[in-house]
Amino acid sequence: MPLEKQGSLQFNRPEGWEVERESDAETGGWRLTVQSPGTAFLLLSSLGNDMDAAQAAEATLDSLKSDYPGLEAEEISDKLAGVTATGYEVQFGYLDDFHTCQIRCFETANDGTVLALWQFSDIDAEEFEEPLIEVVRGIRQG
Repeated sequence: MPLEKQGSLQFNRPEGWEVERESDAETGGWRLTVQSPGTAFLLLSSLGNDMDAAQAAEATLDSLKSDYPGLEAEEISDKLAGVTATGYEVQFGYLDDFHTCQIRCFETANDGTVLALWQFSDIDAEEFEEPLIEVVRGIRQG
C-alpha cells in the first residue's frame, strides 16, 4: 500500500485508489481526496485555526443537511491520528442509494483543525467499506 503524506498527516492507501491534492495559497491550507474505484472516498482538509474541532464538525454537518435534508446524524467522539476527534455518523438516501458518511474534526499543531470526512454507498459497501476504514484507522501524525 503506497504511503501518502499531506501536511503533518500520513497514511497508507490501497493500490488503484486515486489521490487528488489541492492547496490554498491564501490560507496556507490544503485538501486531499482519496477516491476508490467505486463510491467510497476520504477527504482530509486543513481548516486553519479559525474554528475548533467541534465548530468545524458542526459546520460540516450543517452543509450536508442543506444538501440532504432528510439525513440522520449522531454525534460521536473518538480517536483519529492519535488525538481526540469530534464529529458525526451520518446516513442519508440519495438517488435510490443509501449512503454512510463519517465526519471527524481534530486539532493538530502544524495544520490547525483538520476535517476528515469519509463516505461510501450501499451499492459497493461490501467491496470498499473495510479498505476505507483501514485507511482512516491508519491516519497518523508524523
